[in-house]
Amino acid sequence: VEEAGFSDRLTAEVPPGLTRPCSPGHGPFDAVMALFTLSAIPGGDDAVLLSAAAGELRPGGVLLLRDCGLYDMRHLRDAARGATPVDTAAFLRPGGMHRRYYSLADVDRLAAAAGLEVVESRYLCVRLTNQRRGVHMDRVYVHAVLRRPVGHSRRLLHANSRLRIFDERLGPDCTASVHHAVPAVRWQVLDASQPTPSPSFHAAGFTATVRNVSPHERRDICFEVLGEPLHGEEEVARRLAAPRWPTAPGQRLLLENALVRMWDFRASLGMDRLAFHQHVFDNAWVVLGDGAALNVYTPVAGGGAKLEKMVHFHDGFVSWTVVRNGGFDADGEPLAPTCLHSVDSAVPSVEFREYLIELK
Repeated sequence: VEEAGFSDRLTAEVPPGLTRPCSPGHGPFDAVMALFTLSAIPGGDDAVLLSAAAGELRPGGVLLLRDCGLYDMRHLRDAARGATPVDTAAFLRPGGMHRRYYSLADVDRLAAAAGLEVVESRYLCVRLTNQRRGVHMDRVYVHAVLRRPVGHSRRLLHANSRLRIFDERLGPDCTASVHHAVPAVRWQVLDASQPTPSPSFHAAGFTATVRNVSPHERRDICFEVLGEPLHGEEEVARRLAAPRWPTAPGQRLLLENALVRMWDFRASLGMDRLAFHQHVFDNAWVVLGDGAALNVYTPVAGGGAKLEKMVHFHDGFVSWTVVRNGGFDADGEPLAPTCLHSVDSAVPSVEFREYLIELK
C-alpha cells in the first residue's frame, strides 16, 4: 500500500454498529465492498446499512455486492429443517445467526432505496464438488455492481425502528429517481433567506423523480416512516387534549395525515422563552445550517422560565425522542425538560431552522 502511494487513504476500524459501516469522517470512498454482510442483518436493517454505505461513496463511486442468492443449497436446507423461518427468504439458524437469501429483484429494490444505479446484477451459480466424499454443493450467489450517480447523493442521517432520515443532494441540471418501499415525506431545503416550502407525502411503493433545473445544488430531507401508527384517532385526540400547555412543537403545521405531523420551526417566525410547549408524540427534528444554538427553558411557579441548558448544533444534526404516556410521568406531571420546554436563540446572528416530524 505504501509503495503504491495509498497509505494516506487507508483506514481501518471495527464498524460502530450493525447499520453504520464506519464512523463519521472516514469517507468518502471510491468503492465499498459488502461481501455476505447484508444477509446477516435482521429485519429491514439490511436496507439501512446499504443506504449508509452508499452515503459514504464519492460521486461515481461503486458498491460491490455479493451475498446469498435465492434457492442456494443453504436456503433449501434452512427451509427444510433446522432453521426458524422469519419469512420465505430469511431464517434464524441454530445459534441465532440470521441469514437472508436475495433475488435480483431484491437487489434492484435495495439499490433504488439507497439511490444507487445498477451497473451489473446477476446470479452466480456454482457447483462445488468434494471429490473425496463425492458430494456436490450447488451454490447460488447474487452479484452486483452498484454506482452512486454523479451529481446525486443520499446520506443516512438517522435510523431507528420507526423512522429513517436521509439527506439528499442533487447537482445542477440533474435528475434522479429514488424508490420508497415505505411511506415517505420529502421536504426540500431552500436558502435561509426564503420561506420554508411545504413537504410532500408519498405512499409506500412510490418512486420519486427529482429534477433540479437550477444552477445550484438541490437539497431534500427525506423521512421514511416504518410500520403502522401506534395511535388511532381517539388516542391522538386524547393526547392532544390532555396537557394544559400547547402541543404545537413548531410555528407552522405544514402536513398532517394518519401517520405524521410535519412542523416548520425557525427563529425568524418568532421564539419566546415563555412560549412553552409539550411533546405528546414520538418525534425527530433535523437542524438546517451550521452555527446555531438554542437556550432551553422549563416553566417555574409564578409564570417564569428557568434556563436548563444551551445547546450548539451543526447542519444535519438529528434529535430523536420517544414520548411515553403522552409526555407525562407516573404522577401525571409533564416530563420537563424532555417533553415540556421552551427555547430561544442563543446566537441571534445565526438563524436556527429545523424540520420536525411527529409520528402518531
